[in-house]
Amino acid sequence: MLGRRLLALALLALLALVLAGCEPDARNDATIFLDRVQRIDLDDPLAERRRLVASLESLPLTAPEVTRARDTCVEAHRAILSAEELTQGARAELERHEDEAAIPLVTRQRIEADIRRSNELIERSRGLFDTCHRLTRDLEVRYRSRRTRGGDGEGARSP
Repeated sequence: MLGRRLLALALLALLALVLAGCEPDARNDATIFLDRVQRIDLDDPLAERRRLVASLESLPLTAPEVTRARDTCVEAHRAILSAEELTQGARAELERHEDEAAIPLVTRQRIEADIRRSNELIERSRGLFDTCHRLTRDLEVRYRSRRTRGGDGEGARSP
């Protein structure tokens, strides 16, 4: 008899979650993702950002919408990191030579190729960041703004 009551209560709880339209895993995934993605500051040093992006990428998420946001944001950050690294390398190579005209042709071509690739990555990252920010904002609205309606005093946090 007790077993049936517990089963009925468990089924009612599951039904309530389904009817509420919010799986606990999705809310947990979103909360963890939002916390982690908001730690990444484009003004931080490259090494720190690389570490934070790797941490974001390693999150074991199960909710498809959160996974999509994570993957898009990781791709955006990786693109801008690569662009910055290429630019730094080109700048360092140029600084090694006092006379730009004395730079060997092969080196000059490599520098120019790195700058072109950096520009392509920057352009690519713009679209990725637009999508990343939109998906992140959607998750904020869907999962964090409910706290305010729930009456626990916490509102949505903006990035």
